[in-house]
Amino acid sequence: MKRVGRALPVLIAGLLGLALVASAAGTTGASGAKVRHLQAAVGALAIDGNRIAYDASSRNSAHPQANKVLVWNLRTGRTLKVSGKKTAAADSTSTGSGVFQLALAGTRVAWLVNEGGNLEGDDYLFTSSLTKPQEHQVASAIRTGDGCPGRSFSHCPGPWLGGLVGSGNLIAANRWMTDSNGDVTAGQLDVLSGTKLKLIANGANTVQAAAADGGRVAVLRADGSVALYSAAGKVLLTVNPPGAQAVALAGKSLVVATKARQLKLYNAHTGSLRKTFSSRGARQPRNLGVQGNVLVYTTGSAGELHAVNLSTGKDRVIAKPHGGIELADIDRAGLVYADNGSGTSFGKATLVFRPLGAVAAAVR
Repeated sequence: MKRVGRALPVLIAGLLGLALVASAAGTTGASGAKVRHLQAAVGALAIDGNRIAYDASSRNSAHPQANKVLVWNLRTGRTLKVSGKKTAAADSTSTGSGVFQLALAGTRVAWLVNEGGNLEGDDYLFTSSLTKPQEHQVASAIRTGDGCPGRSFSHCPGPWLGGLVGSGNLIAANRWMTDSNGDVTAGQLDVLSGTKLKLIANGANTVQAAAADGGRVAVLRADGSVALYSAAGKVLLTVNPPGAQAVALAGKSLVVATKARQLKLYNAHTGSLRKTFSSRGARQPRNLGVQGNVLVYTTGSAGELHAVNLSTGKDRVIAKPHGGIELADIDRAGLVYADNGSGTSFGKATLVFRPLGAVAAAVR
């Protein structure tokens, strides 16, 4: 059963008892929510403006199929396939993670694929234009050795790709090297320029990018600090919360989730701490996102989706599907989240979009 706040009764009626059917068509409720039912799990998710990018994973699918990256236009209702042959086989390796990160920025989309065997882990970065969809491989990183199956073991020495983030007209990613202890020995922060990566900042402390907004990139560093970089690679500010675990960035708001499950709200222009909230649940908050006066996060294995009013601190569970919410993202248009199902519906997904105004109303 899906549960949302009392401020959204129309959405409750539209979502209770939804069956997962063999359809990718969207439905729209009176609240402006849009729902899609997929015959595949969602492996990665991103939203930018009125577009949602998602990976239709063949892993655990009830109907074996090629993996694909799709972009759903909320305005027109159309869905565009942007991936190609390499991504189609993303879930076919024994220890690989498949498509594990997605970034969307205007008319460009990028995604990271991991393939793996018992002694190998390979990362690949792909991109495509939305105006002329075609998969282009941008970069690769290959690790080999006894401790290198897929991305399962961080102590595998060698090159890595990750930290893929996007917003507006900016897509950024990290490349780095680790030693046999898993320590980062070299790293860099890049921006995507066409089908190539352009270096903007060097050093192990540029790893890893965690959020992007307004031409800025927030980097969650290994020492638990968070640095904000410009698109040219200049450090705009650094904040030092006690053990940062996740980061969200939008406009003047920089939110950091800490090891103590606190949610710290900083001014993204000055770095000053504005407020501190406590997250709910016994585990670290995941899928941290902020937009306007609303913060969202999910609560570990329970998969509850929370919204927080940043002015009052009001925290409400706004969705709790059967399978738990594994992925969520928020942008100026609204919130998108994926329920990958459970029981007999495992391997299928429900993809839900809710306008920002409706999410804000739930915690007003």
